[in-house]
Amino acid sequence: MADSTEFVDLTGATFQDFVRFLFDRDVNPNPKPPKKWDPWHFHVEVVFDAEKICAYYVKLFQQPEFLLTRFTKDQLEEGFWAIQGPNLDWSAYGLIHRSDLPLSRRKELIRSMVPLFERLFAAEPLDSAVWMWWDAFCYDWHCGNRKRERDGEDLELQDVFFETLSGVLAIESEACQGAALHGLGHLHHPLTTDLTERFIREHPSLSEARVTYARAAARFDIQ
Repeated sequence: MADSTEFVDLTGATFQDFVRFLFDRDVNPNPKPPKKWDPWHFHVEVVFDAEKICAYYVKLFQQPEFLLTRFTKDQLEEGFWAIQGPNLDWSAYGLIHRSDLPLSRRKELIRSMVPLFERLFAAEPLDSAVWMWWDAFCYDWHCGNRKRERDGEDLELQDVFFETLSGVLAIESEACQGAALHGLGHLHHPLTTDLTERFIREHPSLSEARVTYARAAARFDIQ
């Protein structure tokens, strides 16, 4: 079988080039058996400048509304799965874990996810990429790959994720709040119980199921 890998050089890419790379794709979201989900980003090798791509992600996350009119829901779904991809060095996940990228840049990238949720995902929660977003970014603390007790980046990044998740939890959107609780359940931050109990108090109309889920997140008992 011929090699189907796509080789892409983003070192000289403009912001619009980068957006097209992420979302201007032919997608098949519901392959029929025996075929399985095989998204485009499983078959891409990318050359890129980490600081430039980090800045592009921040710009995209801070002003994402234009995506709704330029791309289909299926294109956005696969693009945002790529952006959170833990095995892609050019993904937002990959950049956040690059020790050679200044920590200040990585923190800025994490914080820019609040407007992403507020301006895009609150209006279009997609299918599964939004719900699983924080699972990708926070699971390292759940499985022990990162530990707060180590101090350093493990502690600093955890605190920035917690700050960001607090901002997302404050968005009046069930999709955003549900995703934030999911992330909090994996992040294992020591202030999670205080945050979730305040969230419950400030939202007296929450369903019993959502209250139960919030308290499960506080116990870090989320699958």
